[in-house]
Amino acid sequence: MVKPPPDARLSLWALMANHLRHMRIWMNLRQHDVAKILDCSISQVSKYETGDKQLDEKQCKALDAAWHTGQLFETLHYFAVSGENPNWSERLNTFQTSAIEHKIFANNLVPFPFQVEGYAWAFLEAGYADGTITDVEAAVARRMNHQAAILRGDPQIWLLLDEVAVRPMCDNSTMRKQIDHLLTVSTWRNVSVRILPSNTPLGADGSFWWFELPDHRTVAFAGTVLDVGRIIDGQESANRARLRFDRLATRAWSQDQSREWLIERREDT
Repeated sequence: MVKPPPDARLSLWALMANHLRHMRIWMNLRQHDVAKILDCSISQVSKYETGDKQLDEKQCKALDAAWHTGQLFETLHYFAVSGENPNWSERLNTFQTSAIEHKIFANNLVPFPFQVEGYAWAFLEAGYADGTITDVEAAVARRMNHQAAILRGDPQIWLLLDEVAVRPMCDNSTMRKQIDHLLTVSTWRNVSVRILPSNTPLGADGSFWWFELPDHRTVAFAGTVLDVGRIIDGQESANRARLRFDRLATRAWSQDQSREWLIERREDT
């Protein structure tokens, strides 16, 4: 059974997917024909039409040129990458649990998948206080389960933490447990934990997460502020996120230096 395109009213990305399929059928073209325009496989065209994958800027320009649509697809892409995608959370969860490699830059808190339960509880309890979370216990359980799913299969994870991210977010006992956990995971063969000195010029406007998926496609995620996030699905844009991470990493302490700093921070907590 062929999966239908998404409801065009969901987002600009959904509108692009819907319009791509509509125009292909209207012009009596096969997915094979579109694959030639986009320089991709037929299976990828199918994902573009169902919204499971997003067109990048270069592909939008190619469609506009081939179908004489002015700058329709390019313009839709411009506004889509600038705005909020309503289903970003669902897509992010899929990327987090299926990626074979992660590069995570966190500038304000210890990110999952490396939060201990007490730390997650303190963080989510703050969400309960401001009304964004209604059941802290259930939220913590979901987070712990999601962390386990991310770590399943031992993906390669490169974690880059700003010093500020290890500031006290909870009571001293829990914070020591959190630092102990970071020290433990830093010994895992598939995990690298490095600290970025707080006086480093970041050149980044917040935390972000880069993924390599099993099909070697790369995506990235930026957010969240007020529960708003942005999926970066275009290969060029995602690769820029990876390059940004790699450049920040050159300014970080080594893994051994980072472990020494974490030990000192634990003793001072």
